[in-house]
Amino acid sequence: MQVKSDQLAGSLKRGLAPIYLIGGEEPLIVLECCDQIRQAAKEQGFVERELLQVEAGFDWSSLQQAAAPSLFATQKIIDLRLRTGKPGTQGAKALSEWANAPDPNMLLMVSCEQWDKSSRNSKWAANLAKAGVRVDIWPISARDLPRWLEQRMQQHGMQPEPEVIKILADRLEGNLLAARQEIDRLALIKGAGAVTVDDVMKVVSDSSRFDAFALAEHMLTGNLRDGLRVAAGLKRMDTPLPLLLGALLREFKVVEAFSMAVRGGENETTAFRRLNVWQNRQHTVRTAARRLGTLKLFDAFKMISLIDRQCKGRAAGDPWQSIDSLLLRLSA
Repeated sequence: MQVKSDQLAGSLKRGLAPIYLIGGEEPLIVLECCDQIRQAAKEQGFVERELLQVEAGFDWSSLQQAAAPSLFATQKIIDLRLRTGKPGTQGAKALSEWANAPDPNMLLMVSCEQWDKSSRNSKWAANLAKAGVRVDIWPISARDLPRWLEQRMQQHGMQPEPEVIKILADRLEGNLLAARQEIDRLALIKGAGAVTVDDVMKVVSDSSRFDAFALAEHMLTGNLRDGLRVAAGLKRMDTPLPLLLGALLREFKVVEAFSMAVRGGENETTAFRRLNVWQNRQHTVRTAARRLGTLKLFDAFKMISLIDRQCKGRAAGDPWQSIDSLLLRLSA
């Protein structure tokens, strides 16, 4: 059975399933869904929990070993964290076998941080959903973020002014974990009732994702305004320039490699898979390859090389000003 994340609570009230599969790229919502399941299971007597973290070289026989009877409890939650959403051949077989014969004294909860089309359409995922409950989690779009923020605040009894929602959406840039922290802090300090712009400005810190990959994203999309703001945030936080340049170089190399592959006749889907470009980033890479072209990409590589020399004192100029210049060139 498939349910939406906001339907999970109702599903749990109707009864506990033997298997839950939660997949999506919104860490906060994945975490909250898992918390709901663990709490419901605890109320049904599942007091013991065993965590299995799937990484390279993971031994899938440990899944069956985790299901062995315990001396301390008869009911157990097996919390299997499959970060990539790709269990491999052995993992897919182990999960399908579990789905074919679930143990009523074991609750298997599989959570995936990466959840692309191939994972969603896989046979093992379908088998788990057939034997239990599957929750597909989709990213909160920029258009939907204000409504999401408003609903969260209303859950705390707060009634925000329209401008408050705009400020929060701008500052938090889709970082739902930071959004929850800020809303919880507002609720603690301000409490229920009306929330004004002054309240927010006094309480909420700037929690935008001022990181290197956010800057790269704005460069690829030609978003000058947000790019300059993120660059200023990175500078204020004394972000190490080698770290920043490494991230920029990686992203531009991916776009260049994709562009060359498509021009050479390679299928887009094949190229994305080979370059490990997740589905939620494919549109950005595809659009950037068409928008920038060979000359602008070459210019970007030259600028990154110059900035690298500037931060090492081997070239004249301010590296942060050069980053702003690069943003201007790529947005033109």
